[in-house]
Amino acid sequence: MIRRATDDDWPAIVAVHRRAFGDEDVPRLVRELRASDVYEPDLSFVAVTGGLVVGHVMNTWSGLEGSAARLLQLSPLGVLPERQRQGFGSALVRESLAAVRARGEPLLLVEGNPAFYGRFGFARADELGLLPPPEARYDWAFQVAVLDERADLPQGRVIYSQPFQH
Repeated sequence: MIRRATDDDWPAIVAVHRRAFGDEDVPRLVRELRASDVYEPDLSFVAVTGGLVVGHVMNTWSGLEGSAARLLQLSPLGVLPERQRQGFGSALVRESLAAVRARGEPLLLVEGNPAFYGRFGFARADELGLLPPPEARYDWAFQVAVLDERADLPQGRVIYSQPFQH
């Protein structure tokens, strides 16, 4: 089951990211994003099975260099190691795409494995005129899903929100 995250889920959410990534960087990021003005509570989702939170994704705002435009970004996405490859991550991505599309947003950004995200319609962002932020690890991993083919897509360098910049 995929549902919107609640305040009561946050200890489990942090634990999911700690176990999924094996360090404190992503749990720190999750906590800082939640405490920031880029956080969208309606776009934070958990995967639950047997009453346990086994996965989490959040979608937060990024900027565009030299512009007031705000763009939604899917990140981070984490699933407990023993629950990976069971469809929870895919379900969280699909829920994110549907929710962002329902809000009328023209696109959703992600930095991640193209083999995984490509299945959901993500493509290299730079090929569509959205350049990766300086903090992006790999240009080829910075991707965008176009949610409204009729929209004029913004162009330029994406700027990560402050929590992503350390």
